[in-house]
Amino acid sequence: MPVNVANQKLFVKSYFASSVDEGMAQARADLGPDALLLNTREAPPEARHLGEYEVVFGVASDVRIPSPTTGGDAVEDLRLRMEEIRDLVTRMAKPGRPAAAGAVLLEESLVDAGVDPEMAREISESVLQRANARTPLQMGRRHHAEPDPDTVLREALEEIGSRFEVLPKLERITALVGPPGSGKTTTIVKLGVRGLAAGRPVHLLSTDHYRIAAVEQMRTYAAILGVPFQACETTVALAHAINAAPDNALVLVDTPGYSRAALEESAGDLAAFLSGRQDIDTHLVLTASMRPRDQRRVADSFEVFRPSKLLFTRLDETDAYGSMFCEAARRNLPLSFVAAGQLIPEDLAPASKQLITDSLALGLHKALLAAA
Repeated sequence: MPVNVANQKLFVKSYFASSVDEGMAQARADLGPDALLLNTREAPPEARHLGEYEVVFGVASDVRIPSPTTGGDAVEDLRLRMEEIRDLVTRMAKPGRPAAAGAVLLEESLVDAGVDPEMAREISESVLQRANARTPLQMGRRHHAEPDPDTVLREALEEIGSRFEVLPKLERITALVGPPGSGKTTTIVKLGVRGLAAGRPVHLLSTDHYRIAAVEQMRTYAAILGVPFQACETTVALAHAINAAPDNALVLVDTPGYSRAALEESAGDLAAFLSGRQDIDTHLVLTASMRPRDQRRVADSFEVFRPSKLLFTRLDETDAYGSMFCEAARRNLPLSFVAAGQLIPEDLAPASKQLITDSLALGLHKALLAAA
C-alpha cells in the first residue's frame, strides 16, 4: 500500500555518492527540478560504504514523491526518512562554536599585537573562510567542520602576508622624511654604510638647517665615512647638488623633522620638490613604538611628500608590530627597511614579510595552544 506523504511540509532525503555532483544528479533525477539543496558533508563512517559524500535535499510537500509499493518497505522508508529529518535538524542546531572561537582568538590576538580592530575583524573573517575552503556549493551549508589549529595558523600567515609588500631597495636618489625624533639622520648614515658595502659611491646631502648642529652632525658622519657632504638651504641648491653627483653615486638626502605645524608653515617648497621629481625615492620614516592612532595621524600629515615607501625605526622599543603592518596595508606602500637601535650599521635590516607575519601570528599560536 503506497505511503501518502502529501501532507508533510517538507520531504527530506539523503543521497550518498562518490562526489557531491553525482549526489546532486541523483537527487534531481529522483526528486525533480524543484528539490532544494539543504546540506552537503563527508559521509559519516557508518555510511561511508554507500558513498564518500552525503547530499541532503528537500522538496516541498505539494510535489509528488514516488512511494514504495509494498507495505513493509513503505513503513521502513518512512522511518528512515524521519530519522534523516531528525539527524538534519540536530546537525543544523549545533552551534558553530569551534570555528567562531577560532575567529575570535585570531581577532583578539591581532588587536593585542597592535592591529586596528576593524582590520583585525576583516582578517579573521577572511581567514575563517580560507580555512573552511568554501566553494560556491558549500556556501549554502549552515555549518562547517572546525579547521584544525595548524590550518588556522597557516591561513592567518598567508592572509596577513597578502595584505602588504616589502621592497628593501634604494634608488639612486633616496630621501628620508618624517617627524622629529624618528631617527632619519642616523638611518641616513646606516644606509650610506650599506651603499659603501655594496661598492657604490655615496653622497650625503642635508636640508635640515632648522635643527641646531644638525648640519655639523651630518658633516661629521660624512667625514667618518669618507664621503662627500653638502648642506642645501634651498630646493634650488638641492637640485644642483643632486645633478652634480656622479651617475653611479647613491645620493642620500636628509630632511628636517617636521612637526604638524611646521609642515603647514615651511615644508611646502621641499614637499613640492621631492614629490615632483620622479627620480627621487622618498621613504617616510616612522617609529614602530608610536601609538597606532598617532602613527596614522603623522603618516596622513606627510602625504604631501607623496612617499613611495615606509621605513620604521625603534623596533627595539616594542614587540607589537601591528601598527607597522596596518600603515603598510592601509596606504598600500611597501616597507623598505627597519631599524632596531642606534648601532651603525648593525641595527638596520631589510624589511621582511616573515618578521611581520610571524610577530602578528605569535599571539594566535599561543592562544591556539592554550585552547587545545
